[in-house]
Amino acid sequence: MISFAVIAALLLAQPAEGAVPAPPAQPKPSPFPTSEPAHPKPSPFPISEPVPAPPAHPKPSPFPISELVPAPPAQPKPSPFPTSEPVPAPPAADIPTPASYDDLLRRIEALEKAAEVRTPARSTAGVFTQNRFNPDLSIVTDFALVGTNINDKTAQALAVPGYLEESDRGGKLRGINFNYLELAFNAAVDPYFDFFGVVTFDPGGVDVEEAFIDTRQLPFGFQLRIGKLLSAFGRLNGMHKHFWDFYDQPLVYQAFVGSEGFKNPGLRVSWTAPVDFLLQFNFEVFQGVSSESPTFNAVGYDLTATNGTALSSAAPFVPALYVGSLKTSFDVGNHVFLLGASAMYGHSTQTRIDGLPTDVAFSAPGTVLYDAELTYKYLISSYRSITWQSEYLGRLSSGDLARASDGIIHAADKKQGGLYTQLIWRFDEPGRWRVGARFDLLAQNSLTIDGVGQPLDNMLQRYTSMLEFSPTEFSRFRLQYDFDRSRTLNGSQKNVHEVLLQMNIAVGPHGAHSF
Repeated sequence: MISFAVIAALLLAQPAEGAVPAPPAQPKPSPFPTSEPAHPKPSPFPISEPVPAPPAHPKPSPFPISELVPAPPAQPKPSPFPTSEPVPAPPAADIPTPASYDDLLRRIEALEKAAEVRTPARSTAGVFTQNRFNPDLSIVTDFALVGTNINDKTAQALAVPGYLEESDRGGKLRGINFNYLELAFNAAVDPYFDFFGVVTFDPGGVDVEEAFIDTRQLPFGFQLRIGKLLSAFGRLNGMHKHFWDFYDQPLVYQAFVGSEGFKNPGLRVSWTAPVDFLLQFNFEVFQGVSSESPTFNAVGYDLTATNGTALSSAAPFVPALYVGSLKTSFDVGNHVFLLGASAMYGHSTQTRIDGLPTDVAFSAPGTVLYDAELTYKYLISSYRSITWQSEYLGRLSSGDLARASDGIIHAADKKQGGLYTQLIWRFDEPGRWRVGARFDLLAQNSLTIDGVGQPLDNMLQRYTSMLEFSPTEFSRFRLQYDFDRSRTLNGSQKNVHEVLLQMNIAVGPHGAHSF
C-alpha cells in the first residue's frame, strides 16, 4: 500500500499544466581565460534539436515569456581574449570586385573624351607667349693648325687637270686657320611649317648657307621644302662641314660638286613610302645659277678673241637645274645598309676669261651628273662600330667650247668620273675615339674637241688618314694626314703632304643628323 507521502512527492515532481519551465541556471563567468567556453548544465527536459547557448542572458523575468515583446538581443562587448571559434567573414556579395587594368584604361579614355566635349579647344592665334618668338639657336666654330710641304702661293696655283683650274686652299693655309663660325636657327612656325636657317661667318665674308621652311602636315608621306638649301644629291652633299668624317670633302666632290657642296635657291618634294624600312624619293628644282659649282652655272658669257671676234652665249631659261634621288636603308641584325642613286640635269657654263689669249668658255645645256652610293655599318656594341662608305660620281657634258686664241666655237664632249671609299672605326666603348682612312681616285678624264681626243692625266689619287677624339658630343679634336698626288703645276705633277690638327666646338641645341 502506497503511502500518502509517496503520492505527494510524485505530484510535486510533475510540472503544472501551462507553466513555462525556468531556464537553467547560468554559471558565473570565470575571471580566468579558459581554452573552451563554459557551458550550462544540460536541461532535464528532452528537446528535439540542441540549441546553442547565447553568449549572455539577462536575469530571468518574473513574467511569463509568452507575454513579453521580444527585444533585440544585446550585443556583447568584444572579448579581449582569443576565442577558439573564428569570426565569420561577410558574404562574398558584399566585397567589391577590383577593376582590371583594361577597365581602368577604358574609364580614363571615356573621361578624357567627355572632358574634350565639355571643354572646347581654346585658340592661341591671338595669345602672345615669348617662347613662340625665340627659335633654338646653336653655334658651331672650327679652327685648324696646318702644316704643308708647299707654300701657300704655290699651293693656290695647283690645278687638277681637266677638272679644276686652281686649288681652293680655304682652311689649309700654313699656320692657324679660323675656318668658320656657324649660327643655326630652328623653330616651329605654326602647326603647318618649320623653319631652319644657317648663317656662316668665315674669312671670305658672310654667307647664308641655308634658309628654308618644311611642311609638317602634307598627306600620303609627302613633304615640301622651299628656300635656299643643300641638295639631297649623293651621300655627303646634304651634310654640313662639322658632320664630315674628314677635314675636307672627297676629291670627286671637289671636282664635280664643290668644296662645300651644291646649295642654291629652290624647292624639294620628298615622298617616303609607307613601308617598314626607309624608302624615299626626292625631286628638286633649283635656280641653277652658282659661281661656286664647278659643274652647273646657268649663265651666258661674252668673250673677245685675239682677232677681235666676239663670241657669246645667251643666259638659259631659269630655273635650269633638276635633281632626282632615291634612297633606301634597312637593317639585318647588327648590319645596317644604306643605298642610293642620284642624278643632276642642267646647264653648265665654265669660263676662264681674263682678257688673255688663253681665255676659254664652255657652255653645255644638257649636262648630267650622276651618283651611286653605298654605306654599310656593323654595330659591334652600343658605342663601337665599323662603317664602310663609298660613292662613284660621273659627269657627261656636251656643248660648245669658245677659244680666244682662234676666235672659233668648237664642239666639245667631256666624260669624267671618279670615286672615293673610306673606312671608319669607332673603337672604344664610350664611343669617343675614331680612326679612319680614305682613298680618292679620279679615274676617267676624257675630253674630245671636234672629235679629237685631248691628252689629260688619268688615275689621279689622294690618300687620307685621321684620328679623332670627342670628349663630349659638343667638342671634337681631329688629327689628319693627306698625301695628294692629283695636283699639277704648269703641267708637272706635284706631291702635296699636309698635316692638320682640327678643333670643332658646338654650343646650344643642335638637331640630329642623318645616319
